[in-house]
Amino acid sequence: MAAAPQKELIRAQNGNYEVTKPLATGTFGSIYRAKRESDGKLFAVKCESLNMKSSLLRQMSVVLASIHFPSPFFATIEERGTVPNRFLFIVMPLYGDNLFDLMQGANKDRKFSTATGLHLAEQTLTAIRDLHRNGFIHRDIKPTHFCIGREADDQHHHVFLLDFGLCKRPRFAGKNNEAEEQMRKNAILYRGVVKYASVHAHQGKNLGYKDDMESWWYMVLEFFLGALPWALLNKESEQDVAHLKKRITAPMVNAVWKTTPEATAGFFELLAIIREPKDVAEFVDYDRIADGITKLFEKSKSNPQEPPDWDCMNDYKGPTYQQVPMIAPPEVGLKPDAGPDFGKNDPGTGASAEPSRSAETPHKKKKKTKKSKKKGKNKTVSEDEDK
Repeated sequence: MAAAPQKELIRAQNGNYEVTKPLATGTFGSIYRAKRESDGKLFAVKCESLNMKSSLLRQMSVVLASIHFPSPFFATIEERGTVPNRFLFIVMPLYGDNLFDLMQGANKDRKFSTATGLHLAEQTLTAIRDLHRNGFIHRDIKPTHFCIGREADDQHHHVFLLDFGLCKRPRFAGKNNEAEEQMRKNAILYRGVVKYASVHAHQGKNLGYKDDMESWWYMVLEFFLGALPWALLNKESEQDVAHLKKRITAPMVNAVWKTTPEATAGFFELLAIIREPKDVAEFVDYDRIADGITKLFEKSKSNPQEPPDWDCMNDYKGPTYQQVPMIAPPEVGLKPDAGPDFGKNDPGTGASAEPSRSAETPHKKKKKTKKSKKKGKNKTVSEDEDK
């Protein structure tokens, strides 16, 4: 009789986790579903090779440890550790599908209904606002970085922001009005994909809060259209993408988004609000945007109680936008070595049992970036098209 296969275990301080299923593999690591041996509770374990030059798991841990104002829209870390000579890992709650996959499975047109799209706009707006309130910009806003909760936890109408590995503090101009050239050298640049990058990101400018929100606007537009007008150009011509983003208008979108002209015009008013700030240090007027979303329900003749596309049997019961004071914490630089430790003293490093090769993060290729034809100016948008 054949011997039973050996369990794939990851040992951490608060328990052992049996790897049961791969969930996703991306440029910077892999995610697995795992069951805690002590109580059978399911978690997600995100792994990252120790060979990574820049650790996104460390950065995510540092960012979440630096949160002044907790948010119910943020993913949390249960615990972290290292499997010696193999990989870093973090243990997180298990969430449901990401918004890109939900959109693809929504209907034959692969787009959300207007009511569902507006509810997702409201929740993702709140998550980004809460991140900005803590003094961080995300730099990679896209549908795959947001997930709904699990039905088993009664959170399947609730959206969570999962990935914080590329977050940075905005780099503000000094009080002595330092030279623009010095600001260019020290600029915080975009690290997401071309599809959702802001116009300033395409131009290589220093990024702030409004650039995250411009990426949010493109993401929400995709919810309604199923595909952005520049989707086929993402890997071919960044300058053409930037050109289309500058020139896109409400009448152009209204021809594709089957709603009232008033709703389309109202949605473009949100983009105007987003682009109002003149400095990276300025917050966007999130409350006006939330109010605009509320008005869009009426303009589009949508029912706010309508069930979400992925749960057609139950009325929508997700959280609503709530106003909060917008006072960012002090501008303090992040020092990863001062954050939560994954090093030799971490839980997990003394593990006697390690997961099999199937649970190891594969070696990753370096991220490629384009260089501008203009002398002395680097492109800021990654060519990685991770959905």
